[in-house]
Amino acid sequence: MRDATPDVTAVPCPLATSSGEAASGETASGEAASERRAAGPARVAGAQAIGAIAIGAIAFLLLQILTYGYGRDQGIYAMVARAVLDGGMPYRDVFDFKPPGIFLIYALTRALFGPAQWGIRALEVLGLAGMCLAMVSLAGRAFGERRIGVVAAALAVLVHAQLDFWHTAQPESFGGMLTVFALLAVTPRAGAGAPRPAPGAAALIVSGALFGAAGLLKPPLAGGGVVLAVFLAAPALAELAGRGAALARRARRSPARGPDRRALEAPGSARAPGAALAPDRRAAALELARPAPTAPALLWAALRPALLIALGGVLPVLACVAWFAAKGALGDLWEVLFVFTPHYTALGWHGVGVLDMAWHGVSEWLVRYSGPLALGLCCLLALHPDRHERAGVALLAGVIAMHLVGVVMQAKFFPYHYGATWPLTAMLAALGLWKAWQRCVRHGAKAAAALVAALAATAFARSATKDVDEDYLERCAERVALFAAGARDLDRLDHLASVADVNAAANRAVAAWLRERVAPGRPVFVWGFEPVIYDLAERPLATRYLYNVPQRAAWAQQEARDALMRDLAARPPAAIVVERHDVFPSVTGDGLDSRDTLAGFPALAGLLEERYELAVLIEDFEIYLER
Repeated sequence: MRDATPDVTAVPCPLATSSGEAASGETASGEAASERRAAGPARVAGAQAIGAIAIGAIAFLLLQILTYGYGRDQGIYAMVARAVLDGGMPYRDVFDFKPPGIFLIYALTRALFGPAQWGIRALEVLGLAGMCLAMVSLAGRAFGERRIGVVAAALAVLVHAQLDFWHTAQPESFGGMLTVFALLAVTPRAGAGAPRPAPGAAALIVSGALFGAAGLLKPPLAGGGVVLAVFLAAPALAELAGRGAALARRARRSPARGPDRRALEAPGSARAPGAALAPDRRAAALELARPAPTAPALLWAALRPALLIALGGVLPVLACVAWFAAKGALGDLWEVLFVFTPHYTALGWHGVGVLDMAWHGVSEWLVRYSGPLALGLCCLLALHPDRHERAGVALLAGVIAMHLVGVVMQAKFFPYHYGATWPLTAMLAALGLWKAWQRCVRHGAKAAAALVAALAATAFARSATKDVDEDYLERCAERVALFAAGARDLDRLDHLASVADVNAAANRAVAAWLRERVAPGRPVFVWGFEPVIYDLAERPLATRYLYNVPQRAAWAQQEARDALMRDLAARPPAAIVVERHDVFPSVTGDGLDSRDTLAGFPALAGLLEERYELAVLIEDFEIYLER
């Protein structure tokens, strides 16, 4: 009997059975699993109730997300989007150091829905709803059970919603959606009882393009395409390695013993393998009798998916580069993303080692943000994936690992940095919980009740809601009460949109004061880290710098300060807002606030003293008007 070799024309696709199973025929247990999948989803006690609860939770949580306002980052993205729609370019005309994809998403939202803050939340909810549907379909194709996808979608949306307004509508939020769509694109449906076909060229290119678009939101997310390419190439590479090992063994044989007749026998020359077999085995025997692919064919089978995924992946990147080149802003893109940003990233690596950072990143992902996800992963580890589930689990785990590498490299460990990873983690956790539920219901009501109790306990033990004073249930109740009353209580709305030193009421008050005292069309300048004031005030920028991190960061300070002063000379602001108590050592590298840094920035301090006078103090903001 020859070694099993994959069919080059049908390389096993992701989230499908392994190549060995496809080539050598199913074992008795494999046949049973195949028959169960062909027969449709198994009846599981309580499955309808689980599905109904999951769908209800998803609907409630999506409505909660619709009520979220802007955090600091969302204000930055909105202002860059405003400039883009006005014909400007990121980095050159408005400064931020995030990749360009997030600005395009906010620009699209602003073009569709206007400047209101609910616009990005509407697009975010639409994306999450589409992602939920994709997860249901993906679970059906990967694990043979769509209801696992319903549970996974509920878990993913739960963690996303718990991140609240500050850590959502971020690049990773949308990158996670694109990653799920990319995996679904290369996972074809399987016919009843038939092996799943390999992904076609168009599917691979589309998947690559989606990974490439995710990379424009956060570069490490494009690494999911690399994982996929390796996964698809693995069967052919394994076969090549096996053949090489077989040749090496032949070479070591003693000439006196003579050649191994079975080893020299041509792979396709088995003696009538199907003649003496029962009819239901003849198809497998004929498959075994097929000629084995040549080494060049196997090499091409390994390279083809990678080439097509890479082709799709470079398309959005090339389109973005072409856009910047056409606008004359390619140099600005390079300067910000490849000169400024690496210095910012390096701040987190001072005095720590790779192993320390890796341990911190993995442990944060595993246990800090979601008790139900951690419980589901433990269940999956204890109960083991079935044979037909292992390929899907391996691919999802590989993409998750790539995401975690990116989080560790960035070295900031902000909650939203894990945003793209939660949907994939939820797929694995839901599989584990589904297996645990099936096991428990077979052991009776007490075991099922124990699992429900454990799930509830872990849900309350760990939540992704960080930085705010209340837990997520309290904030949900407050939002429900607020919107049931018509959402007219601005104080409560501002409370829900405030965190740490960011006071939404103060931002709104400063913006209102500027609208009243500064004529429309006159520029203003905020020396601080609250760019949302520009948007709320509906006044133009006096400079490309939405916030003053470049002027406060040691590695870019002098050049950025010179550029700022040139901007202010070219477009003198009618008002200057100076912020206090905005201290960010992990971002600026020191413990000074914006007001304190003026002592070391004589050019700006002198401009304030000579041409402006203090008009009003609102919370942490000093507002100066032209003399």
